[in-house]
Amino acid sequence: MDLRIFDVEHGQCSHIVTSTNRHILIDAGHNSTTNWRPSAYLPRWGITHIDKLIISNFDEDHASDLHNLVATVSVGTLVKNPSVSADDLRYLKEIGGIGRGIDALADMMARYTGPVTSNVDYGDFKIRSFWNRYPVEFEDENNLSLVSIIESHGIRICFPGDMEVAGWERLLECGSFRTAMGEVDILVASHHGRRNGCSERLFDETGLYPAFVVISDSGREYASQDTVSWYRHRCRGFELNGERRRVLSTRKDGRVRIQTSPQGATVDLF
Repeated sequence: MDLRIFDVEHGQCSHIVTSTNRHILIDAGHNSTTNWRPSAYLPRWGITHIDKLIISNFDEDHASDLHNLVATVSVGTLVKNPSVSADDLRYLKEIGGIGRGIDALADMMARYTGPVTSNVDYGDFKIRSFWNRYPVEFEDENNLSLVSIIESHGIRICFPGDMEVAGWERLLECGSFRTAMGEVDILVASHHGRRNGCSERLFDETGLYPAFVVISDSGREYASQDTVSWYRHRCRGFELNGERRRVLSTRKDGRVRIQTSPQGATVDLF
């Protein structure tokens, strides 16, 4: 598996290529400073079809380029919190307004209503998803995030969207979730590293002790940098360019590439 986590400022966009050359995109944010966009990046590399698009959160920064993306590539399967319908999403956005990306997502959700087919060969790539239910458990977008744990050659990486403490603690009631989180090797920080995504119980009750955390953020927004120390003390660490690292951020380090093989994982900045 070849995973690239892009610098899309205070947003999220990651591209996965499996061992069978299948393509998965986690979120569709863009970089407003450099104008980097998945809608331009993918066709530039000859990619015209995404087998699976995973939307981890229903806020615009996770889908800001989606309206352009669907015009340049085809999407096989859309994965999001299944308890939220297209009508639910538009209702959730009534107060704050709906951006072009989330508007495109709502349109997709109305069309992608068939059962997910399992005839695509993803090779060694596996994924498990967890979510809170709308509206019986939560009615806010962050705690309705989709927590995705991807796995390749025994390396497990968690993409939790913008899950906040209350949402984490509700998921902790599920035994399979606790077990899965305890096996995570690399954690993408929830809510771009903001304090309201930092759950003590998540680590204490699952045994979560990743090698490192990736924070996808930009500048000094929302005090996300203030949690670097919090995460650093909860990671094992790994060697990167001769230095022991426990936290990587797209703001400081740029784009992160993680490749897995039967021999393990390699991590680079690119």
